[in-house]
Amino acid sequence: MGIELERRRLSFVRVSGQGMAEVNAQRSCALPADYPDMSDASAEAVLWAQGMPVVTSAEPGEGQVKVSGYVRSQVLYVAQGHPDGQPDSVTRVSIDDPRFEVVIPAPGVAPDDAAGAEVTLAHFQAESTGARTLQFAATLAVSAHALRETTVEAAVAAQATGGSRITVHTESVTVNRLVASRSERVEIGETLDIPEGNPPGTLDARSCGAAGLARAVSVQTLDGKVSVDGELALEIAYAPARSVAAVNIVRFERVPFHKSFEIPEAPKSMTPRARVELAAISATPVADGAFRVEAAVDVSIELTARERVPVVVEISSETQEIVDTETKSIVVEEMVGEGTVDIDVQDTAPVSALMQHRSLTGMEEIRGSFRQVGLSEAEASDGEATVRGLLRARVFLSDVEEDDAGTFPVAFALEAPVEFSDSTEIPDVIEGDRIEVTSIAESVFVERAGPAKLDVQGSIRIGVAAYRQARASVVTAAEMIAPVSLDPFSMTFYVVGPGDTLPRIARRYGVPPDKIALANGIAQTDALEPGQKLYIPARR
Repeated sequence: MGIELERRRLSFVRVSGQGMAEVNAQRSCALPADYPDMSDASAEAVLWAQGMPVVTSAEPGEGQVKVSGYVRSQVLYVAQGHPDGQPDSVTRVSIDDPRFEVVIPAPGVAPDDAAGAEVTLAHFQAESTGARTLQFAATLAVSAHALRETTVEAAVAAQATGGSRITVHTESVTVNRLVASRSERVEIGETLDIPEGNPPGTLDARSCGAAGLARAVSVQTLDGKVSVDGELALEIAYAPARSVAAVNIVRFERVPFHKSFEIPEAPKSMTPRARVELAAISATPVADGAFRVEAAVDVSIELTARERVPVVVEISSETQEIVDTETKSIVVEEMVGEGTVDIDVQDTAPVSALMQHRSLTGMEEIRGSFRQVGLSEAEASDGEATVRGLLRARVFLSDVEEDDAGTFPVAFALEAPVEFSDSTEIPDVIEGDRIEVTSIAESVFVERAGPAKLDVQGSIRIGVAAYRQARASVVTAAEMIAPVSLDPFSMTFYVVGPGDTLPRIARRYGVPPDKIALANGIAQTDALEPGQKLYIPARR
């Protein structure tokens, strides 16, 4: 008599925990020693500033993830003229500050998990506070998650041999198998002409700044290949050579890029996920009316297969034998619903709250805007999912100024952070479910609401999916054992063999394990050693 098991090696990953937070970082930083002082002759020493968040570490702990990083700040400022009478000039400086560190609660995370984080810059501002000091202020939306991989040799079928009869109980579980993950850097190099209407002039590389945002537009899986198409939205600021220090801002909305990953085990049916991150960017003037843009974008993909697998959870005997099983508890995630959160954005921002040194006259022209959505919370309650976050609306305005050579256009940028929060109904969701953001799309416009106000209006659409954890005890080994009849009038001893456990021995003799433990002066949780002799008390 016996049992034959059909086993299958299950290797799967799941999100063990996640969390989000809003972080405010402020820091006063000195100019590097080899840079000139900022001019005190100008009411606005900082002409242009942009930041790019960089994550340096994401460390998992018990129920939390600690995320550390900094903002790579780039500033164009008015530098003091030389004592010999040379005029003020515009200089670019890059500083890796302000730094940030945040501990994000993420229930379920363990120190051995693999953690990652994404940071969105929701607001950024830099201003001069002295001849050699800059004050930075940044608001960041930080999202952290941790993955846990589980491997188990699970029984997926069982049959009895030698005349025994058994009943096999199975359950179907959904597992996400990580097929492949890749990360590579894409180098982008392109020469871009300054659009018509912007002042060309003689450009100096020291007075040019560049910033941008990379995003994935589409991800496709073909047999043996995963292709990612993306685009880079560029912002270039430069100071034309004039007697008055001023800056112009040019937007290049779409610089496309493409990356393909060769993955032989990638069939068309698998689910790919892509993440792109701008790692470096620079713009160098190559002519009076053109820039050479060099950028590095890190493209990461994960390819997963979702599979429904029947596993054996219990085996019972239909005859007199005892089925002794070994089990392992596994945790899997089931998707319980999907939905879309539609958010109406309507916000009016006074210019006085956005900048300190400039006021609108009503003659400025809005040249465009930059929008970026960062999430600070995603949670489930009974029957609905709620998301909260920040919309970064960066608007570019142009004006006309005059110097000895005549009139010329100038530009400046305003930051208008907008908070949002909304929910969507998902009938089967309950409190404690995990809400995963699957897509973000925005259609937001910035318009003038008067000489001193700006309107931010439009909509944000966020796709979400809800997941619930389920625990199952799967059978990993099983054997038939014949029950032993105890003589109540004689003493019975058992010599522990390899792999024996107290519950297994108790089943064999039909005696509760706590009685065997009590009779031998041990705890039920004590490990047994091969060769150890146990007294088996008689059933009464």
